[in-house]
Amino acid sequence: MGKLIYCAITSLDGFVADQNGDFEWAMPSEEVHAFVNDIVRNVETSLLGRKMYEIMQVWDDMPTEGASGPMDGPSEAMNDYAKIWQSARKIVYSTSLSNLAISNATLEQKFDPEMLNKKLAETDKDFDIGGPQIAAEAIKAGLVDEYHQIIVPVMVGGGRYWLPQDVKLNLQLVDVRKFENGFAYLHYRRF
Repeated sequence: MGKLIYCAITSLDGFVADQNGDFEWAMPSEEVHAFVNDIVRNVETSLLGRKMYEIMQVWDDMPTEGASGPMDGPSEAMNDYAKIWQSARKIVYSTSLSNLAISNATLEQKFDPEMLNKKLAETDKDFDIGGPQIAAEAIKAGLVDEYHQIIVPVMVGGGRYWLPQDVKLNLQLVDVRKFENGFAYLHYRRF
């Protein structure tokens, strides 16, 4: 059975974006990016809300080798992530979109926990979930198996919190790491 993983880069005070929607402070170093790649390497399907879909579109055109493309000087970790992203299936949940501008993707109007649970049971590959709104739905449904939080040493004071505020859940700490750039990593698993 596959696992549903939720991986987010957050501020120290737990936000994925500040009050203006800015998350430039969350840019990972090469070391952190390579580490995140290893977390999502077994992902067969990515689940995205509309906002995360819009952010992640750039990875469809990111080169998997070399340093040309939509961003200046893609790194080895960026090329590696582009391979991971481009090979994964994507399911985008949105009521406002009518079509998608990325490959290997389907559009769903509504998040269906029962259907997701069935899909996870049918594979040994992982699914990841991107974006706090759609992740909150999966967390509330009890479907998220692993939580990976990369913490940036900055406080932004408000914005989009990475976890839903109305859920109580006991988790098991699996791993803790510190990176050279001051970022920290926490990995929790559902009991």
